[in-house]
Amino acid sequence: MSHYLSYEDMLKICEKINEKFIPDGESFFEKVEELFNIDDPVTFQHFMVTTLKELLSVVDEEIKKIEQSVNIEPSCYKGCAYCCYFPIIVTKAEAKLMIEYINSLPNDEKQEILEHLNHYFKTYHDKILKACSIHFEDDRSFKESYIRKQLPCPFLDTKTNTCKVYEVRPIPCRTYLNYCHPAVCAENDVPKEPFSYEFLYTFYIQALNEVLQELIEEEEFHFEYPNDFITYDYLPNLLSEYLKADS
Repeated sequence: MSHYLSYEDMLKICEKINEKFIPDGESFFEKVEELFNIDDPVTFQHFMVTTLKELLSVVDEEIKKIEQSVNIEPSCYKGCAYCCYFPIIVTKAEAKLMIEYINSLPNDEKQEILEHLNHYFKTYHDKILKACSIHFEDDRSFKESYIRKQLPCPFLDTKTNTCKVYEVRPIPCRTYLNYCHPAVCAENDVPKEPFSYEFLYTFYIQALNEVLQELIEEEEFHFEYPNDFITYDYLPNLLSEYLKADS
């Protein structure tokens, strides 16, 4: 990218997006209809992993549409991982689906990720306790406090600065994008320049909720409904809980 946008440029673009290009969420519910129109018999696990990947792909597609509408391209690049030290907060349902994804992988890939996570929880045990005890609902500066702990995301490979589960990385990782100079991320804990598409999260979670409501009678259904949709926590906390349960 030869020209990076300024903060002032982004403010104007944000105004334009808010005025003209906020989606109505229809694409998410069209995807739900598609998922339930699959004729081939599949296991519950396969269906849920497919649902996760497909709904996340809609998030990416909607972001791409907005970018094209206002003629912008992210300056984010592979190997840049400053935002991988941000707090990732998800619902219990989302964390369970990520575990489903890991369990669905070929055994070699699955074991490699599980070994990575095992190493992560041992290496960062003390940091996890401190960072993930910060009250994100009550502390307005929780994000800054968390970032200062320099706790990487559980799925960050710190040797390569790449994501172990890039295909199903959570919504916060997908919706936070920088269109200004990459240096702003290197020089600031919480830079003001990047743009968040967090408004897409509501559509995503509503669509996911609709899928699970349809499947609640399935014998393999292991979600606590609706509790898993209204309970949020830091990703390391939830992963630790479910990995212990799986083992």
